[in-house]
Amino acid sequence: MKIISLLEFLNNAKEVCGLEYHEFCCPVDILDLINEDEQFVKRIDMGVIYYLPKTLDQYTIIYGIDRIISLSLLLHAVCECYKKTSAKNDSAIRTIRSKYLLNNKKSKLRLSSAEQELYDKIINGERLSGREKESKMFTLLHNLWVKIKENKLQASHIFKMLQRIYVVTVESDGIPNRDLYYILHKKSPNLNQLALIKNYLKNIGIVNEWEDILSIFNNNSNDMSSFLKDYFVTKYSFSTYDSDKLYENFVNYFDTMLQYMSEDVLIAKIRRSAALYRDILNINIDNEELKKALIQIKLHDGEDTYAYILSIYEDYIDNNMTESTLLEILSTIDEYLQNRLKSANNVNFNELIQYLNAFIACK
Repeated sequence: MKIISLLEFLNNAKEVCGLEYHEFCCPVDILDLINEDEQFVKRIDMGVIYYLPKTLDQYTIIYGIDRIISLSLLLHAVCECYKKTSAKNDSAIRTIRSKYLLNNKKSKLRLSSAEQELYDKIINGERLSGREKESKMFTLLHNLWVKIKENKLQASHIFKMLQRIYVVTVESDGIPNRDLYYILHKKSPNLNQLALIKNYLKNIGIVNEWEDILSIFNNNSNDMSSFLKDYFVTKYSFSTYDSDKLYENFVNYFDTMLQYMSEDVLIAKIRRSAALYRDILNINIDNEELKKALIQIKLHDGEDTYAYILSIYEDYIDNNMTESTLLEILSTIDEYLQNRLKSANNVNFNELIQYLNAFIACK
């Protein structure tokens, strides 16, 4: 553990690497943090940065990369605001870029592919598309640029402030990067758990199969997350499911099931369930009676019943349930949903599941 100036940390590194599953989701407006200290006397503590050294001057940031990106964007904003204003400022700009932003004309920051492309275009002053200008990176940069201009902040003053920003750096060791990243970010609403799952599968060599499953939902992350949530609900006997632990549940389930079947068989099972879930979600079913029943369930806000519907629909597809039994169950579910809309005190759906399972057993 070491307390260090954030500028010094950036200067010491030839490369600062983010993780491929990280998204720039928590921009930090550093000007707001330092603007109150007009006399430049306060030390500003910006928290902890967890990193893993690749070499002596190459760091992989496991926690805290957003603060480093934000600092880099502020440095770039200062350079943009004061370029061609004087020979002294131009010299200072060259120093800032060579010490903190670039390493041999290449960006010091190494981010995920999409973020890298945008960051490089910003740092190199390239033209951005309308969509890129809506990104969090450009929005932060624009806000910083406006504040510098409107408040007529002097570059030398900003730099004095930045030298008073400190972080606690912690060198991680022994815990895999992805697991440590998950532990540190698991309470964040911006945690991209699907990206963590993809990285986990990539490491065991089946990322293409994962991409195939994503394509079933046209790469819609919300639909994919809904499927996985409901898929695991069925695997855990419809007990309470914590969607904040999607990555954790997936890894635990996958590692457990690989003890009993091959990767190909397991991925095929998940892919099959995903395709069936998509058909339920989009009511893409040829059987008109089943389609009508699912339309009614959707109209009556029955999305929380899809996990159970997936389990019985799989039984129907496998010829373990007749069409008439399936239709009768769907009708009972819809009746329940209509009553629930009328009364908030209606029976919990899990209690209805017990009744439905007893009904199926009798059949």
